[in-house]
Amino acid sequence: MRLIYKIIFSLALLLGVGLQTWAQTQNSLYFMNGIPQSNRINPARNPDCGFYIGIPILSPLSTQFSSNPLVYEDIIYPHPTEDSLITFLHPLGDQEAFLDKLKPLNIVLADTRTSIMSIGFGPGAGFFSLDLTTRAEVNLYFPGDLAKLVLEGADEGGAYNMDGTGTDFSGFDEIAVGWSGAIGNKWKIGVKGKALFGFGNLSTSRSELEVSTSEELWNIQADMEFNASLPFAEVVYDEDGNIEDIIIEDDVNNMRPSSLFKQAFNAKNFGLAVDLGVDFRPSDRWLLSASVLDIGYIRWTDEVHKVSFKTDYDYLGLEVNPFEFTGDLSLGDYVDSSFSALADSLSGGLEFTPGGIYTSHLNPKVYIGASWWATPGINFGLLSRTDFLRETIFEQLTASANFAAGRVLNFTLSYTFMNNYWKNFGAGISLNAGPVNLYLISDNTLNALFWPGEAQSVNLWFGMNLVFGYKECWKKDQDRPLVY
Repeated sequence: MRLIYKIIFSLALLLGVGLQTWAQTQNSLYFMNGIPQSNRINPARNPDCGFYIGIPILSPLSTQFSSNPLVYEDIIYPHPTEDSLITFLHPLGDQEAFLDKLKPLNIVLADTRTSIMSIGFGPGAGFFSLDLTTRAEVNLYFPGDLAKLVLEGADEGGAYNMDGTGTDFSGFDEIAVGWSGAIGNKWKIGVKGKALFGFGNLSTSRSELEVSTSEELWNIQADMEFNASLPFAEVVYDEDGNIEDIIIEDDVNNMRPSSLFKQAFNAKNFGLAVDLGVDFRPSDRWLLSASVLDIGYIRWTDEVHKVSFKTDYDYLGLEVNPFEFTGDLSLGDYVDSSFSALADSLSGGLEFTPGGIYTSHLNPKVYIGASWWATPGINFGLLSRTDFLRETIFEQLTASANFAAGRVLNFTLSYTFMNNYWKNFGAGISLNAGPVNLYLISDNTLNALFWPGEAQSVNLWFGMNLVFGYKECWKKDQDRPLVY
């Protein structure tokens, strides 16, 4: 049994290391002026006038990851006496420190997006935008008790709660139509409606798992359910209802454009979402803002499958009599057959079911911010961000200093507190060279340079646009005491 848990824990840990950090880059983008895609964080934001078109794939291209609470140096660090690296599993590794770092439920998240098309224009009756974006989001949840059971072994009379274990993955394409406009001189409002087309999903709909241990037996109680939609594959079941094979479609394997387009805009997995935003300027020096993003869902109907695991099993251990191992039966054969029997007993609680429509929800986000202008080219901002996940709520607080050198150059420095970690320093730059707008932003740039071993976030947001109409907009803004 301990071997099984080691395998599970190792897989979870590898995923955790591979997806080490998540999603703050958007925080700095919230405050930077002159970036067309800032309306993705607050739909009330826009370049104020003119027209822009994003370069496909590159505007924007973002990758954002997070691990809570583990960082790289919790897992891999220098050998105390030799010039080499070891892990916490090494005999000289600090397993106690590793376990102390873990929470009852630990989370690894990833969010990657690329834009197929991004267009915005202001005909006079507000500002309109159209975006086509491919998104992939992964949330992995693993319990601290799992690591404790693997590394320390079972305590007499111990109870290990592993509720919440699971993963949520969604891959989908998003068509978003946005509008923003002014109400009087102080208010701006924005709304963005989004049509979603899913190309893959794995969702944990129920996760209850507990292991109780004693000298006599281990009791395993589980009630878990997972849903999946695999439009790009055919799942083959055997006579007993178990999954025999998963066959990827040849057109998808060969990356044929017609098949990829069909998968990209699959109306069988359809959903809707909305973003809302508001800006309020009580004076020339102050701007207050709020936005709510990703209020929505996807209804999965294409190649849908359900996996459930429900059991109440008593594991009595192995009874070994060395005098029984004669002839062709060895101790290794006996152990292997015993674990095979255990696996067969546990698999009796597994049930694979084709079909069954289900719904998954996006992870909503709430932003509340305030900016104060010291001069027309210098402002300071404070931003609160709240992410609502299936098993928890993430809070982040970002402070930033933002500088503008006319229309040509915008620069930002930011500091974020999240996951009880203080060393989140970032920077961003936006350059306008004629009609070309380039920007590069990261909320964790300095972390990766100075504290790579303890950084909890490494992220990047890059964009390239062609923007027109700035000359008229800039000339008009000269009549105001502050540029926004």
